Amino acid sequence: MPEKPEYDGIVIHFGELWLKGRNRHDFINALMRNIRLALPGEYADRLEKMRDRLMLNVRSSEDVGACMDALSNIFGISWFAPFRKSGTDMDSMISMANSFFSNGENVKIEPHRSYKMGQMTSKDIVSNFIKRQAELKFVPEKLGDKKLYIDVLEDFCIVHSKKRIGLGGLPVGTSGKAVVLLSGGIDSPVAAYYALKRGLEPVYLHFYAYGTIEEFYGTKMPKILNSLLKYYPRARVYAVPVHLFQISAMKEQQKYEVVLFKKFIYETAHIISERENAKVIVTGESLGQVSSQTAENLAATSQGIRCLIFRPLLGFDKQEIITKSKELGMYDISIMPYKDACSLRSRNPVTRISPSALESIYSRAGMEQIPRQSIEKASVGFWNGKSIERGPSQ
Repeated sequence: MPEKPEYDGIVIHFGELWLKGRNRHDFINALMRNIRLALPGEYADRLEKMRDRLMLNVRSSEDVGACMDALSNIFGISWFAPFRKSGTDMDSMISMANSFFSNGENVKIEPHRSYKMGQMTSKDIVSNFIKRQAELKFVPEKLGDKKLYIDVLEDFCIVHSKKRIGLGGLPVGTSGKAVVLLSGGIDSPVAAYYALKRGLEPVYLHFYAYGTIEEFYGTKMPKILNSLLKYYPRARVYAVPVHLFQISAMKEQQKYEVVLFKKFIYETAHIISERENAKVIVTGESLGQVSSQTAENLAATSQGIRCLIFRPLLGFDKQEIITKSKELGMYDISIMPYKDACSLRSRNPVTRISPSALESIYSRAGMEQIPRQSIEKASVGFWNGKSIERGPSQ
């Protein structure tokens, strides 16, 4: 017979999803779909729903680590923990509890009765552990350094001691699609993270200044995309060349280059949002951080965009964004050298322009058709970790 695994599975709890009403099950089903996408292949069919929790059955304790790592990147999970099953009687609970701790450790017992019809209350369980202390390897204490969790179900108990806090938020996809503007800088990957956390399915839009898409693949951008892919592995990407914009922008004074480019970005994103049935555009803008992000310029460059624009970082200062980028493990990638199309360097960029003035300059430079023409030259498809797999839109 094969050796019995140390753990029987991983229990997964979701918090905010229980605030939903009649569509609660849609959110839970979306969470299960995303978990299956992220799990090692053989475990996709081992996930099951049990009332107010999900359970993932494992074959061996060695597989627990890989599954826990995958779950740590899934939005919509409140917490999760590897567990072992015991019977609902005290003898089984005590025997199983002893397998979690070494001799002499101080442990707080935290029982929870999901099945309320059993004979013992939570207080009864704690009292019995104290009364039968002589049978324990550890010392049951109210203020114990470690904790033992016992969740009593109808037919068995879930016993665990190592809770891991999840990312929280909403499952990706439950808030619809969003065109996420992704540059080669620090801000936009952090904004993308927050967009995914609120359930938006990303369609990443990047503007590149290289001559070919193959040159783009040799830059840091694949690393940035891969750092986001772990949160949702089925993201579509539009890699749009900027040379048509650059040719048109040469017709105007350099001080307008930044706002013209920002308007070009928004117009391109708007067209893609209609193609992809996305209701939202997400940007990494922070109010007042650079010349294109003054209130006046934000209003002027986004004039005429008929979908929501989300700016998750609007109130962040630069150091706060850097801190979050480091926390997410994206900072070292983001500061790698890159020929960023967004890094325009006009000496005296205009900081306040009216929508009508910008519209006039945009038209005068002949840019009305440039977004569509640029999209026609774009590489579009799902990101496979190394390149864009060309294919039709979902």
